[in-house]
Amino acid sequence: MMREELTELLGGLKRTMNALADLIVLNILMLVCALPIITAGAAIVASYTCILRVLRGGETAFPVKAFFAAFRTALPKATRMWLLVLLCVVIVAGDYYYAVYLSSPPNRFFLVFAIVMAVLLMLTGVWLFPLMARFENTLRGHIKNAVLMAVALFPKTLTALLIQLCFYALPFFVPAIFLYLGWLWLLMGLTLPMYCTALLFRKELACVPILPDDTPVQSDDKTEPAQKDDRLV
Repeated sequence: MMREELTELLGGLKRTMNALADLIVLNILMLVCALPIITAGAAIVASYTCILRVLRGGETAFPVKAFFAAFRTALPKATRMWLLVLLCVVIVAGDYYYAVYLSSPPNRFFLVFAIVMAVLLMLTGVWLFPLMARFENTLRGHIKNAVLMAVALFPKTLTALLIQLCFYALPFFVPAIFLYLGWLWLLMGLTLPMYCTALLFRKELACVPILPDDTPVQSDDKTEPAQKDDRLV
C-alpha cells in the first residue's frame, strides 16, 4: 500500500515537472513568434493548442515541433482574428483618449462606452483563443461562441480574466513586483496564466483523454463549437 502511494506521488510529481518544463519552452516560443506583433494571434493559439494537449493527457515531451505545427495551421485564421481584436482595441483606446484628453469637459458618454467595450472585449477575449485552439469554426462562429461562454459562465470567465490581469498588467502598475519576480515572467509569465485559464475551462473545452488520432473536434454546425454551446442555448 505504501509503495503504491509512493509510486502515485512520484508519478504526479513527474507529470507536474514535465508540465512546468513544457510551459517554459512554450513561453519562450510564444515570445519569439509574437515579436512581429501581427503573428501574436497565431502564437497564442499554438500555445493554447499545446497546453490543451497536456491537459488532455497528450505527451508533448519537448513541444517545439507540436508548437510550430499548430502555429502554421492557425496562422491564416488566427491572424485575421488578431487583427480584428487589435482594431477593436484601437477603437476603444481612441474613444477613451477623446473622452478624457480631447473633450472639455470630459465626455461621459464616450468614457462609459470605452470602459464597457473594454470590459466586454477582455471577457470575450478570455474565451476566444482557447476556442480557436480546440475547435474548428468560422471567425464569426468563434466570436459568437466566445460571447455566449463569457455570459453563460460569467464567474468562471471573470476568475480567468483576473488571473490573466494579475500576470499581464500588475507588473506595469507595480514595477517592484517585476523587479523581484521578473525571472518568473520571462519563464512562464505568458503560458502560466494561459494554463490556469485552460484548467478552469477544461470541461467546456472537452479536455478528455486524447485519442490515438488527435484531430480537432469538428462542429456539425459551423457556428457552434462541437456540442459545447448546445448546453448554453
